[in-house]
Amino acid sequence: MIYTKKQIEQYLERIQYGSWVAFNEQTLRDLQIAHLTHIPYENLDVLKGIPVSLDSEALFNKMILGKRGGYCFELNGLYSNLLKSLGFRVTNYLGRFIIGYNSVQMRRHRILKVATNDGVFICDVGVRSESYRAPLYFIEKKVQSDGISEYKLVRDDFYGWILCMRESGKDWKKIYGFTEEPQLDLDYVMPSFFCEKHPDSEHNKFRKISIFTANSQIGLVDNELKVYKNAKIDQKKRLQNEEEIHEVLRTVFGIENI
Repeated sequence: MIYTKKQIEQYLERIQYGSWVAFNEQTLRDLQIAHLTHIPYENLDVLKGIPVSLDSEALFNKMILGKRGGYCFELNGLYSNLLKSLGFRVTNYLGRFIIGYNSVQMRRHRILKVATNDGVFICDVGVRSESYRAPLYFIEKKVQSDGISEYKLVRDDFYGWILCMRESGKDWKKIYGFTEEPQLDLDYVMPSFFCEKHPDSEHNKFRKISIFTANSQIGLVDNELKVYKNAKIDQKKRLQNEEEIHEVLRTVFGIENI
């Protein structure tokens, strides 16, 4: 979907971006952090049994007009449409998470390759935990910083590419892998349905909500609210009732229409 001028204005207002500037790295950096700090990762519709639609119009209505969030297939789908509408050259990929698992996982993460006037980048606004806040040059072994952590992309015989992350005072860790086969929107329907409905899915058991700030990542997992900062849990609080949870959803994550 290519957004109309009015829809682009509504989108940029939603993420408090201001005016679009140019097809360069700085614009892409500004758009990515604006997105991460204004549109949350959340699975509330999945928990309520409301079907997740990856239709471009439905994504826009839910997350821009409805001021909600979504999970990776929704968030990166929405963001892909914005970038295409602004004139960036976007290719969608499908990846596998590595961190936190002892076995190979199915492909269930959406990742974007974006070409600008000054380079080709990997972009992602759909990871729930601390992740790269700025686009990464799609260059092998180049160590890059987003101001919080360091990242690099390395080749792998099985995964194709692996995204590695090094937080302050910690060793490198593998986050996810992906290959370079271009994906269509319809290619995400089956893995998204798995996340919604399969008994082995991690997305349909309890709340998983996240939003970024300039220097922290705030997450609500089930009833526990955590602030992750400086490579560690900085604050932690267990919410006691639904009233308290709804207040946090509104004031911290900007979610009211539930």
